[in-house]
Amino acid sequence: MSTTPEAAYDNGDVWNARTLSMGGALAALGVSTPSLFLNPANMPFARVYDLEALGGLTPEAGRATAGLAIVDSSLNKFHLAGGIGGAWSQMDPGGARRTWTDVRAALALPFGDNFAIGATGRWLQVEQAISSGPFGQSYVSDGTPSSSIVNAITVDLGATVALADALRVGAVGRNLTVPGTALAPTSGQLGIGYGPKDVAVEVDGMMDFTTYSKPRGRLMLGGEVFVADHFPIRAGWRYDDGTRVHAASLGTGYVETAWSAELGVRRDLMSDHGSTVLVLSLRYFFDAVGNGAPADAVDAF
Repeated sequence: MSTTPEAAYDNGDVWNARTLSMGGALAALGVSTPSLFLNPANMPFARVYDLEALGGLTPEAGRATAGLAIVDSSLNKFHLAGGIGGAWSQMDPGGARRTWTDVRAALALPFGDNFAIGATGRWLQVEQAISSGPFGQSYVSDGTPSSSIVNAITVDLGATVALADALRVGAVGRNLTVPGTALAPTSGQLGIGYGPKDVAVEVDGMMDFTTYSKPRGRLMLGGEVFVADHFPIRAGWRYDDGTRVHAASLGTGYVETAWSAELGVRRDLMSDHGSTVLVLSLRYFFDAVGNGAPADAVDAF
């Protein structure tokens, strides 16, 4: 790799195109499939039935990710929203050969139109090669010969409140079972977003309590505008205090009534070991109510 291990792994996060291109700032406005990997409490704020396939690539880290997610937040008699998703990733195939599988299931319950809570159960399994570094066997960085280096079930809890028609605040705690490993760090994220029709702006702060010798933060900012109801234009920025890296991101796509194709890219700036992340997302919006036309796909953004 030509980047650092912590930057390559990036907390094990699963990015879709919208999340990546908005700098990761979607804890308040990230509805539908992104909410599975960000804040499950956001699911009830969009009435959609959405299937997403995603693929990601970080050339400098030899990292590749393939994932699938489905969320149903169309109205039912219990007013519940739910989803399942999973991703497989690898990094440094010529060295550490780390691979990990991330499977999630989430439920969210709204209380009226302005408040919702949600929970995500996550199974994470991480494998890593043995004696693959330039100095052979290492107690510091090796894998394990007969078991995974991580095989854990963790829980995320989130809450989102709508302060006005277009103003929301979201908060989420991740890996609250406290696995005690930087491969599944315990963290908290708070976001405030403003999203009237065809426009979204959000700023988030995140605190990582596990990866480093003391808590380190991350500041994220993102914006989005829809042009001609079909073309999202996105931009984002984040500063990670752990890696001391600024990163800029951009994204676009095409959104139809029943499907969308989106691309996001993020590039580290002012870094000696910078990396580039590319994500492609393909989404399909089901006809949840059987009337021949799904809800407007723009509602999922």
